[in-house]
Amino acid sequence: MRKCAFLTLMLLPATVQASSESAMLLNLIAGDQRGKSQSLFSDGSPEWRSGLLSDVEVKKKPRFYDLVLRYTRKYDVPLALVLGVIQAESNFNPNAVSHKGAKGLMQLMDMNSKHWKIDPFSPEQNIQVGTAMIARFLTKYNGNIDMALAAYNAGEGNVRKYRGIPPYKETRQYIIKVKRNMKRFDGVNPSPPSLDSFPSLFQN
Repeated sequence: MRKCAFLTLMLLPATVQASSESAMLLNLIAGDQRGKSQSLFSDGSPEWRSGLLSDVEVKKKPRFYDLVLRYTRKYDVPLALVLGVIQAESNFNPNAVSHKGAKGLMQLMDMNSKHWKIDPFSPEQNIQVGTAMIARFLTKYNGNIDMALAAYNAGEGNVRKYRGIPPYKETRQYIIKVKRNMKRFDGVNPSPPSLDSFPSLFQN
């Protein structure tokens, strides 16, 4: 009995020492892990906060942006080009009427509205027809934006008559103005896809 008690007393310091060292080691590991670990959903670093979907700078979208995006995609026309035209033509006022009688956002003449059977003061119908017209001009002039804008502003007949951009001051200034507007809208990007469009990480 005394032998057992003696052996127990002999082993106890070693056990306590081992337990103490183990606890210290575990604490060091835990402390190291706490320092390194970070929640996936915490604020995290600037790189994480920028995110996979928000790494593209998006400027404030103008009025009727969604309609313009829809029809520029449909007719394969640069988004910034149509936004630039609307800015130059009506400053995004759907009720604008020029002294020549052009109407709506993209300032369609009555002959165009009647041909397409639309209400020029309807933002969607105006944008659809105006974008379709620009698409046709871009195709006709092999993607030359200056020529397409000249035809949109001065008419195809005058472009044909002068075999290029007509020598009208208004038309030349119009082209410069629209292209300047295009640079303004270059930073306006289509909305990133919704998170709902991605499969869940925790999906079975």
